[in-house]
Amino acid sequence: MTAEAGLKEANDWTSGGVIFRRPSAAAAAAASLLLLGVLAAGREPSEPAICVHPRRGQARPVSLGAVRRAQEEVGRRLAMIAGEAAGAWHDSPYDSGLPACRGRSRRIVRTEVPPALVGKTIVFAPDERMPPGDLRVATSARRLAGVKADALADAELARRLGVRCRPARVEVKSEVELEIVEDP
Repeated sequence: MTAEAGLKEANDWTSGGVIFRRPSAAAAAAASLLLLGVLAAGREPSEPAICVHPRRGQARPVSLGAVRRAQEEVGRRLAMIAGEAAGAWHDSPYDSGLPACRGRSRRIVRTEVPPALVGKTIVFAPDERMPPGDLRVATSARRLAGVKADALADAELARRLGVRCRPARVEVKSEVELEIVEDP
């Protein structure tokens, strides 16, 4: 075996019965210089190369800078939409639909309430004319942004506590008994 034949055999390798030859040092240097020249010029190919993965399909190179810019743009648009929606929400009026009381009345209602509410007073009234109470529930407001009440009234809450109109004061006597004063 000659020295040249031994060198060729040392640069060869096999995989699955196929013989591969390592490129010569001159060919590897030329390929490296070509790659460095393309990178130094800062030029990107006009059409990104497609890489096919057997199990995952086609893939293309991704510019992380472009992804970052796209995410920032989406964030700006969502913030703008959320800001518009929040502004519209804060400026809108609120009305629970409870009618105004026609006259003063007092009644006892039996319903279960949490033990933490025993001895408390719950007041249902428009936010602009809210009387004092332990828990203030607004039945209406000119703007949601300026509501000073602790909660907003809804039909289910009023039904559960037996409130039929506004303003009303609910005094929680026990876990099962409420005294409701309408138009106090």
